[in-house]
Amino acid sequence: MEQKICPICGLEGKKVKFKTVKSLVKKEARKSNSYKICFNSKCGIVYFNNPESIYYSLLDLNVKVWFKDISHENVPICYCSNLTRKEIKEAVVKGYTTITEIRNYTDKNITGNCLTENPTGRCCHRALNEEISKYSVENHKSNCCS
Repeated sequence: MEQKICPICGLEGKKVKFKTVKSLVKKEARKSNSYKICFNSKCGIVYFNNPESIYYSLLDLNVKVWFKDISHENVPICYCSNLTRKEIKEAVVKGYTTITEIRNYTDKNITGNCLTENPTGRCCHRALNEEISKYSVENHKSNCCS
């Protein structure tokens, strides 16, 4: 049975392709098809492989990780076009509320490199929508309650 538990925080990780790990780790990543990603924002481990006791921390990566660096405004949410949390927030404040509107406003429309650019190896649309929703709520509160 494959181990999916992060060796540091003990939470279950999600499978990630070796190609993703290889492209984002600073040093040469050890080849394996058993890498997982730890989504715990408080844990310093990003990728781990329990059968072989391999793990890579935030310090081992070439990029900041949006779900680990939750308060850092210059962390990309979309890695393909380097669309940051700060840019999303600014766009929402100006009234842009969809991914397409925000991409057009920021002129950050590059997509399709998720496997090698995004730490999850997956499309960023869910994370983008979560950020948009977060700032839409904050923007609504500041406009209605002042």
